[in-house]
Amino acid sequence: ARAGSFGRGAEAGQASTSSSPPSPSTRSFGRGRGSSSSSSSSGLGLVVPRATQMELKDRIELLIDAGSGELFEDEGNKATQWKYSGVDERHVGTPRAVTEEEKELVDFMGGNYNRELAKLYFEKRPVAVLVKFAKMMQLGLKVAYEWKRQETLPEDERTRGKVLRRAINELGPAFIKCGQTLSARGDLIGYEAAGELAELQNNTEPFSTEEAMRNLVDSFEWDGPIAPGIRGPYFAGDESKCQREDYLFKELSREPIASASLGQVYKGMTWEGERVAVKVQRPEILYSLLLDMYVLRLGLVALRALWGSDTDLTPIADEVAAGVWNELDYRQEAANAQQFEFEHRFLPYIKVPRYLMEYTTERVLTMEWVEGKKLGQLELPQQLDFMAKAIEASGAMLLQTGLVHADPHEGNILYAPNGDLVFIDFGLVSSVHPRLMEAFASGVINLITMDWPGFAQDFKDMELVPEQFMRLNEQKGAWEACEIQDFTLMIGEVIEKAKMDDFGDLVACVQQMADNYKFLCPPYTILLVRTFATLEGLAAKCDAEFNMYEACLPYAIRRGLAPTTRQGKKELRDTLINAKGEFAFENFQESLDLMRRMEEQLEQGEAVAEGQAPDDEADPESTNITNAITGRAPEIVGSLVTAPEGSTIRKIMQEADTVAFVDKVLSETTRDVQSKAISTLASSLQERIVSSGTLGKPIKLSKKPVSQFSSKALWSIVGKHAGSLLAAGPKGIFLLLKGLFLVTKIAVFSSVRAVTSACFHVIALLFTSLGKASASVANKLL
Repeated sequence: ARAGSFGRGAEAGQASTSSSPPSPSTRSFGRGRGSSSSSSSSGLGLVVPRATQMELKDRIELLIDAGSGELFEDEGNKATQWKYSGVDERHVGTPRAVTEEEKELVDFMGGNYNRELAKLYFEKRPVAVLVKFAKMMQLGLKVAYEWKRQETLPEDERTRGKVLRRAINELGPAFIKCGQTLSARGDLIGYEAAGELAELQNNTEPFSTEEAMRNLVDSFEWDGPIAPGIRGPYFAGDESKCQREDYLFKELSREPIASASLGQVYKGMTWEGERVAVKVQRPEILYSLLLDMYVLRLGLVALRALWGSDTDLTPIADEVAAGVWNELDYRQEAANAQQFEFEHRFLPYIKVPRYLMEYTTERVLTMEWVEGKKLGQLELPQQLDFMAKAIEASGAMLLQTGLVHADPHEGNILYAPNGDLVFIDFGLVSSVHPRLMEAFASGVINLITMDWPGFAQDFKDMELVPEQFMRLNEQKGAWEACEIQDFTLMIGEVIEKAKMDDFGDLVACVQQMADNYKFLCPPYTILLVRTFATLEGLAAKCDAEFNMYEACLPYAIRRGLAPTTRQGKKELRDTLINAKGEFAFENFQESLDLMRRMEEQLEQGEAVAEGQAPDDEADPESTNITNAITGRAPEIVGSLVTAPEGSTIRKIMQEADTVAFVDKVLSETTRDVQSKAISTLASSLQERIVSSGTLGKPIKLSKKPVSQFSSKALWSIVGKHAGSLLAAGPKGIFLLLKGLFLVTKIAVFSSVRAVTSACFHVIALLFTSLGKASASVANKLL
C-alpha cells in the first residue's frame, strides 16, 4: 500500500498490517514522518539490569564475591536484552522473505534455522540441488584445468587466479565467505591463490544499483525519491517540486563504494547531517544461500565417506548456516555490534561504528561513516601496531569475554588515524561457553609448559576427543577404548617433534594423531578456527616471528585465575589452598615462572633493538607483535585484583592462613622485585604527570572496568590479615611492620623517581622547542 506521490505519508504506518515480523521501517525516519506508530524513535535502547539490594554490605563474603554475579549496579548500560523501538525483539535474527520461494522456506523453517527442517526441505527439491551441485563441479573442474594448464607459464602471464575468483563469485555468497577466509592463509593454499582471493574482501561482483535501490525502498516501504538525483523505482512525480522532507537521504552515492558477499555499501548523509555508510542486502539471497549451504553439507558427507571417517562433519555446515541465517537480518548485526563494544570496553582502542536504527531494517543497515585503512595500506610500524592490538583483542575475545568476531578478514578491521582498531561487519559472532574458555586457557598454558597429561585432559574438556579415549586397532579395523596415558604419550611425541609456532602446526599434529586416535569436531570449532586462522595469517604478513600461543598466554593465565564455572572455581581453590588452609605458592609458581619468562623475552628483544646498528634494514620503530602483547602480561593479569571477574582470587586471598601467607609474600619480595615494583609504579606516576602521548607507549590502554565493590573487598582482605597479624603475637607484629616498611619504601622511591623523570622529560621538551624555534629564526634571517 503506497500512499502519496512523494512518500508514504502519515497513513502508511496504518497500512502496514502484514503478519511478517515488524520492522524499524514502520518508525519515524528522524524527521517526524513515515508512521503513525506510537513507538519511540530513540533508536537502540538498553534495559538496565535490576539493582541488587545491599542490606548485607557488612558481610565479608558478599564483599569478596561482589562483581562475579549480578552485582553490576555500577554498570547500568550493560545490554541484557535488545529492545528496538517499534520492533519485537523476538523476531530479530529472522530474515525478511521477499519472493514466494523465500516465504515458503521461512514458513517451513518456522522463522529460525533448523538443520533437520532444512534437510527435509531441500530433499524434496532434488532438481535444484543437482543443478547447483553440477554447477559447482563444472566450475571446479574448469579452475582445476586452468590451474594445471598455466603452471608452466611465467607469473605475469597467468590468469588462473582470476579464473578462481570469478568461479567463486559465480557460485554465490556461501562460497565467497569460504574464499575470504582462505585468502589470509597463503601458507596453506599458495600465495598466488590467496592474493587473488583477497580481492573478495571488498570487491566481490556487485549487483546493479537499480536492484539495490529497489531492495532499499521495498524494505522501507518508501515510494518517494531516495536522495536528490536518485529518483527511486516508484517515484513518478516531478523531482523539481520535491521538498527536503520528501527524500529519504540528504545524499547517497550513485554507485556502491564497496561490495561484499551479502550486500554492497553506499556512502550517504542523513538529514541530520551525519555521514553514513548504507549497506543494502543482495536481492533474493535467502533461498540461494541456504541451497549453497545444503550443497556444502552434502560435500562434507561425501568427504566423510571418501576419508572413511567416523566423524560427522555436517554440524560444521549447520553452525555456519545458522550464523548466516541470522546474518541476513541486519538488525541482528546491529545488536551483535553493540554487545561486542560493551563486552570489550576494557580495550579502549577497539571502536565499533554507531548504528542508526531509524535508518535500519532487516535488509538495509545504516551506520556512521568511519575513516581508516586496511592492513595492506599501512607502513610497517603501523602494521605491527595494528596486529598487536588485533591479536590481543582476539585473545581477550576467546579467553576473557567469550564473544568472538567470527569474520575478521582484512576488509573487516580498519586502522583509524588515531590508532584505534575499527571492527565492522558483525553478522557472524560466536559465543564461547565459560567452560570452554577455561579449557582453552588451560590448553595454552599446558602446551607452552609441555605438560602433556594436562594437555591431554584439555582435549577432553574442549570436546575434541570422546569422553572415553579411543585408539584404532589396525588389525580389527575398529576403535577400542584406551587410557589417557596412551594418548598422553602420543601427543607429547608428536608435538615435541613439530615446530609449534602457529595454529596450523597444531592442526597438522592433530591430523597426524588422527590416524591412530579418534577425534571429534564439535560445531563451535569452525567459526573459532576461521577467526584465529585468519588473524594468524594476517600477522605472519608483517612479523615472521609471530607466535599465536605466546601472544594468547597473558589472557590464558588471567582466565586460569578467574574461572566463572562452579567446577573451575572449586579446582582453583583446591589448587591454591592446601589442607592446612595455607596459600599454596608452589602451585602458583608455574604462572609466576611464565610471567618471568615473558618479561625476560621482552627485555631481550629491547636489548637487541637498542644494539641494532643504524644502517640495519629493520625499521627501528618496529617491534615484535608477540612481545608487544606479552610485555603487558603483568598489567593484564594484575588487573584481576580490582576487576569484577577477580572475585574468586580475592576470596582465596581472604581465606588463606594469614601468617604463612604474609611471611611467604614478604620473603619473595626480594630487592629485584622491589626494584621492578618501584620502576613500574614510577612509570605509572610519570604518565599521570606528563602527557602519555609524548612517552611513546606501543599500546595505550585506559583503566579497565573495576568491580563496584572490589575496593571494599580488598580493604576487607587487608583488614582481616592485619588483624590476624596483630593477634598472632610478636611474629605477626614483626611481619606487619616489615610489610608497612616495604610499602612505604616502594611508594617514596617510586614517587621521587617519577617526579625526577618527569622534570627531565619536561626540560628535554623545553630544549627541543627552543632548538626548533632557534632554527626557525635562523632560517628566516638567512
